[in-house]
Amino acid sequence: MIIRPAADTDRRAIAAVHAASWREAYRGILPEAYLNNDVGDDLANQWRDRAMTEDDVVLVVKDPDIVGFIAVWCRPDPFIDNLHVLPARRSGGLGRELMKHAAQELGTRGHETAYLWVLEDNRRARVFYGRLGGREVETKTKPIFGHDLPHVKIVWPDLAFANAT
Repeated sequence: MIIRPAADTDRRAIAAVHAASWREAYRGILPEAYLNNDVGDDLANQWRDRAMTEDDVVLVVKDPDIVGFIAVWCRPDPFIDNLHVLPARRSGGLGRELMKHAAQELGTRGHETAYLWVLEDNRRARVFYGRLGGREVETKTKPIFGHDLPHVKIVWPDLAFANAT
């Protein structure tokens, strides 16, 4: 297993992991028709067009192909926009390793905190982030590709968990 910074050539594989993860994790949260039809194209277009700057932390895990990724936009505060692992690879520690590596990288860049928004009904993710010391601080309805859904904001007041995992 290798965790490394994402390259532009990884965009298609990142989008494929992203879509596969959404199809399983968001079943019963997002409409079935959307997950079965449009999600792959929407995420492929998003990753094709998304700007990744040198200030951002976008990492992939390869084993031997890309099986997971994390995207943290630092504009200026670290916002963890995505953490996804292929469904068959969940609960094997890849998400924790991606979070750890991202937090360490953020620390070397002088960042001390990070936050994310997670779907309120994504209980599994909320438990995972809580185990890593994330604190739920706010609930807000936010759009996802035309679907307004309740989200929970999770904040890490410090990234010390990166050294403890």
